[in-house]
Amino acid sequence: MKTPVRQLPTLEFKYKDNRSVSNTATLLGVLGKLPKYFRILRQLDDIVRDTQPDVILNFFEPMAAFYAITRRKRPPVVAIGHQFMFQHPGYVRAPQLWKQLLSMKIYTYLLGARATKLALSLYDAPGLPAKRILVGPPILRKQLFQLESKSDGDYVLVYLLNHGYADQIIAWSAKNPQTKLHCFYDKPGAPAVFQQSPALTFHQLDGEKFLQMMAGCRHVVCTAGFESVSEAAWLGKPLFLVPVENHVEQQVNALDAQQFGIGIAETSFNLDRLAELPDQLPFEKFRAWVAGAPEKLLAAVELAVQSAR
Repeated sequence: MKTPVRQLPTLEFKYKDNRSVSNTATLLGVLGKLPKYFRILRQLDDIVRDTQPDVILNFFEPMAAFYAITRRKRPPVVAIGHQFMFQHPGYVRAPQLWKQLLSMKIYTYLLGARATKLALSLYDAPGLPAKRILVGPPILRKQLFQLESKSDGDYVLVYLLNHGYADQIIAWSAKNPQTKLHCFYDKPGAPAVFQQSPALTFHQLDGEKFLQMMAGCRHVVCTAGFESVSEAAWLGKPLFLVPVENHVEQQVNALDAQQFGIGIAETSFNLDRLAELPDQLPFEKFRAWVAGAPEKLLAAVELAVQSAR
């Protein structure tokens, strides 16, 4: 969007050993910064007063959600995120995660309170008028649509949300040197490209480069982030998914993708099961669903404005 950008701090997850989410450290971090967060809410007040927006779009951002909850007079809000599918009765079931799911449902309720929700999904599902929830396709980067997917890739593309998983990739590659791996990670101080071995190359995070390499790869290995899963599905790339430890959102993303038939879910980066994946997935139906994103977003904005009248 060609519009001025102002960046404000927000709540963030804390990780243990650069791998698993630490709920205790995350909560303590939030409590320790409460005065700072109250100042941010006042800054949001100033921004809304100065810009006078007709609608606020909140992409599952907690500070904007708390602003919507605590301000009586403010513009209508559209809260956007795949996490709102946790409130949908047709979403994937994971009874073994019921405690974590309960917490996640409470969290998504808070982030969507007093807002119209657009729940992003890999597939179509009926809306929930009583909860002011519409279901729409992933909203993906325009660069993705300019790529041509190749079905004869000779390498596996790996994306690690946390670089603490790199040791698992290195160990598997050492035992399977016949499989070429290109791995993107966030390791501080690492070079832009590091050749671990003839079969394994590490890359620092680079969105453009990652997308281009995804178009040419055979399989995608990642930590079950919704956008990465959606981009791979659009390109027809089968997925090997390893959710971040203690991250219920990613655990359910992996189960949902597996049920949708676009990949397999595992608990570690032991990539032996790559052999079970096909070389290419049909993508025509998914692309048609993604093409409807602008229409769904517009419908959510119109519903939010109508509800505020």
